[in-house]
Amino acid sequence: MKRKSKIGTKILISILIFGLSIIMIATVFVSIMCWIAQTADIYQEMESYLKSGAEYIDGDRIETYYRTGEKDAYYDSVQYYLKTQLQNSKLMYLYVIIPEEESYVYIWDAENNTDNAYLGKRETYESDQEKTAIRNAMNQDLQNSVLLSNTPEYKLIATLYYPLKNSSGTPTAVIGADLNADELKDIMGGLILINAIVIGAVTVVAALVYSGLSYVKLVRPIKMLNHAAKEVVSNLDDSKNAEPFRVDIHTGDELEDLADSFAQMDVDLKNHVRKLETVTREKEKISAELNVAAKIQSDMLPSIFPPFPEKKEFTIYASMNPAREVGGDFYDFFMIDDTRLGLVIADVSDKGVPAALFMVISKTLLKTRAEFGGTPKEILFDVNNQLCEGNEANLFVTVWMMILDITTGKGFAANAGHEYPIIRRDGGQFELLKDKHAMPMAVFPDLKFTEYEIDLRPGDSLFVYTDGAVEAMDADKNQFTTDRLTNALNTVKENDPKKMIDTATEAIDAFVQDAPQFDDTTMLALCYSGPDTAVTEEETRKQI
Repeated sequence: MKRKSKIGTKILISILIFGLSIIMIATVFVSIMCWIAQTADIYQEMESYLKSGAEYIDGDRIETYYRTGEKDAYYDSVQYYLKTQLQNSKLMYLYVIIPEEESYVYIWDAENNTDNAYLGKRETYESDQEKTAIRNAMNQDLQNSVLLSNTPEYKLIATLYYPLKNSSGTPTAVIGADLNADELKDIMGGLILINAIVIGAVTVVAALVYSGLSYVKLVRPIKMLNHAAKEVVSNLDDSKNAEPFRVDIHTGDELEDLADSFAQMDVDLKNHVRKLETVTREKEKISAELNVAAKIQSDMLPSIFPPFPEKKEFTIYASMNPAREVGGDFYDFFMIDDTRLGLVIADVSDKGVPAALFMVISKTLLKTRAEFGGTPKEILFDVNNQLCEGNEANLFVTVWMMILDITTGKGFAANAGHEYPIIRRDGGQFELLKDKHAMPMAVFPDLKFTEYEIDLRPGDSLFVYTDGAVEAMDADKNQFTTDRLTNALNTVKENDPKKMIDTATEAIDAFVQDAPQFDDTTMLALCYSGPDTAVTEEETRKQI
């Protein structure tokens, strides 16, 4: 089972993560701002010394010192001035140079503790960045005349260059100043530490305050709601209790609305439980009544086989499997007189109770009318007009009916919109008998039905069915089809009507598998033996 974390713990962890993120971001931001401010102050101070030096030094004399390499009294005064400026500042070096292509030449060097630099001393550029910064100063591009460099002795050094101009305003040399920026790093480290401590302390205090408020305003109400949810479920057993369940939350926000919803939910659930109990009792009552109706419907269909043991001319078997408790399919067979057998299979358009009621009416009318005599087309004509009367539900029924003279094998049939019958001649294969269809019954009054003759010879078999057999679908919505039905029937070689229906049923079930049944499935099979080849009673029992 997955371990669950409490919401209070999650909120505290979230606050700590958020606080650490704020500390890091704020520290970095403040440190960057302090660094920018400090470096701006330092560069401003360095720039002020360089500007003062540029105003003090006569730019016209620099070219003479560069060309001759000879000092004079003015040269010494400038040297003294530069040393004085250097001693009164934090600068490491203060010097004047003239840049060349690959090197630069010192004119003055006011290093603090030594005088080893001299006029005309030439040094190569230590890096391309140094060369570029000096060239930028000569071109009066002061924003790009700054250089940061690392040295083994002083680590980080900041250098700023400024142009020295002659009387015509043309830069003739560069005055430069170096500053040990490592001290600045130490200062910044202290600032970062102080900032981190201050911001961290403020964040921790804010996190603790927020955590406490979260517990009061969020965590505790949620715990109460969690407990309330369990109480609501346990109180469902006491659905007759009129007192609504309440949660004492007064946060003035959505949580308070949710608490009110719990109270309303308790009332609604209790009402729902009471209604559900009533509906359940009604459903149980309806289910019991449907079971009785299904039993009545089943009892209305012939279910004793063989139905006419004394009749050796034929054997017959039938089955009906409704999609619901009761269905709209039906079959029937009955002796009209000593020699004539009536066969009926039908399918009402709807399902359930309405179809079952219409099925009872249709079956009763068909059998009653057939017992008064007449041909199938005459019987269907009269019953159709009766079914059309008061058919407010607009139901209809497809019917296949046949009257067979069992002594001669001559039969007459009519098809009112039903499926094609399947016939097998003695020693042959099952195949569709594509008879002429009329419209289903109960659609229009005074419908005419076509009648045709079927002559059965000893050894012939007849198989009729409803559309639920051939339209049964698998999980992929593929239908069983008449081809599969005839193929299944052709596996049965003997004249055994029960085996034919059992084989067809097994084939349908194997095809459909776990897919739900959408329609009633009804089948009827008849094997004709003829008057001269009637089977004995013992053989009939073996076949059935």
